[in-house]
Amino acid sequence: MIEIITMSDYIYSRVSTKEQNSQSQAKELLESYPEAMVYEEKQSGKNIIDRPVFQELIKSVKAGDRIIVRELSRIGRNTRDVIDLFEELEDKGVAVIIKELQIDSTSATGKMVLTIMASVSQMERELMLERQKAGIEEAKQAGRYKGKQASPLTIKKCKEALGYVEAGMPKEKAAKAAGVGVATLYRYIKSENITL
Repeated sequence: MIEIITMSDYIYSRVSTKEQNSQSQAKELLESYPEAMVYEEKQSGKNIIDRPVFQELIKSVKAGDRIIVRELSRIGRNTRDVIDLFEELEDKGVAVIIKELQIDSTSATGKMVLTIMASVSQMERELMLERQKAGIEEAKQAGRYKGKQASPLTIKKCKEALGYVEAGMPKEKAAKAAGVGVATLYRYIKSENITL
């Protein structure tokens, strides 16, 4: 009896923040791979392990399958992680297609190009973080840096907690009652120079 092996295509589209939309990546790739199943995720690209959707995809693929992404940075920005992942997928018989480069991870040329691109991607991330750090340092020296700003919802919850504190409730209990972390409440009190 001859065993029939079915091969599948999987599109992986990822954006870094909740405000971004991953559907445009998927839509673009579906034009070339209309039969592919789509996995979408909103997570940072710095760590492959911390992406549950991508981890689920890696576990579900089998020999002959292909993972399709628009560009290499959708998979990751850490050179070692990306190379290790490609080796793991190659051992399983799974190819990665990078649409932007028109290459796949299983060819000799593809492996070389992907290694170089992964290094460039990591360098770009490190340069971005260096520029960000320099900008923060400059803003601090000029007295313009306020740190990460609380969301309107967090501010509302902190104000609610302060109402409980003013009514005699301990800060820890007030924070819990308002649904905000104690550390967040203390930061808010400090940033607003509130004396209780």
